[in-house]
Amino acid sequence: MAFAFQKRYRDIVDLNELTDGRCYLHPMNEALTTRHSFFNVFGPIACFLGLALFGCQSPHPRQAALDQLHELHESVAVAYEQLRTLPADSVLASARWASVNLHELELLMSDGHIEITKAEGAIVSEVSRARRLLKDHESRRNRLTQNTERTQLQLNLLAEAIAQNATVDGSGTPIDSSYIEQQVAIETRIARELIEALEETIDLAQRGVVVVKGARADNDSLQVILRARLARYILDGVNTSIPEDS
Repeated sequence: MAFAFQKRYRDIVDLNELTDGRCYLHPMNEALTTRHSFFNVFGPIACFLGLALFGCQSPHPRQAALDQLHELHESVAVAYEQLRTLPADSVLASARWASVNLHELELLMSDGHIEITKAEGAIVSEVSRARRLLKDHESRRNRLTQNTERTQLQLNLLAEAIAQNATVDGSGTPIDSSYIEQQVAIETRIARELIEALEETIDLAQRGVVVVKGARADNDSLQVILRARLARYILDGVNTSIPEDS
């Protein structure tokens, strides 16, 4: 990060360690394991229908758990769709602009003889803020796509195990009411953290693009001014002392 005074946003949660290795369906149950996914994150309709069908077919008290898993699955799908429809090209172009221009400004100001006014410093701050908001957007987006697919798959598998009245999970652990309550709580926490991460990433990207649009003209003008000051110093050896803004 270029400027220490910029607000630090917390990193997007990495769900890999939380989601890997859970296998709710026993291989003998004619069900899928985590190694054989039937869910495609880009086509969640089939999954919604499947979960709804499980709910309709099962009069068991486990219905409440099925309803909760279905609601979580749908909420994750909605949040991910909002990220997926975010114009990636525009966001990445803005991120590249902010990174390149902040670097250019830092180079122009790296000579101790070049000074700037408070107003000019505010322009630099805006470019820096844009870079911070858009930093690592592409990697975050890719990671969230993987986490969404993994989380929805786990919700699907747990729902299937409950709907089929499975008695043991993939590791041989008995599936009883306590097991279901515990695993639904785990999946709920992970799904909510994922939704929060998706919403945060969307918010950062949208704000970053807005900041870039507002900073472009001022940044271009400032770079022209700074280059002129630097040229003057190189040619004349005159320290470019700038009076403080009133």
